[in-house]
Amino acid sequence: MKLNIAVFSGLLALGLAGPALAQDAGAKGEYIEIRWSGIDRMCVIYPDGHVDFVGQELKAIPLPDDTDKRAFYMTLEMNRMAKLGFEFSGMISDEIVMRRAVR
Repeated sequence: MKLNIAVFSGLLALGLAGPALAQDAGAKGEYIEIRWSGIDRMCVIYPDGHVDFVGQELKAIPLPDDTDKRAFYMTLEMNRMAKLGFEFSGMISDEIVMRRAVR
């Protein structure tokens, strides 16, 4: 796991970690953060400072047996944000940062 993080960090520094990093340097972007603080406090922080607590809505989706709750619900929310045009940008423990280009 630590090796994977080190490799990703190295690729990130070189700009080789993925298509989100290869975007036009002149393009403006906006970022969102998906933050896990338990299902009841899970939220999305938008560029304008608006915060949506999404945990209650996501709890309606049944958690499969033997599935990690954090990984399951973070993945669901990440995919919802991808439908809005955001792409993965980075992750730290219980936070996912996503970006979309704004012209």
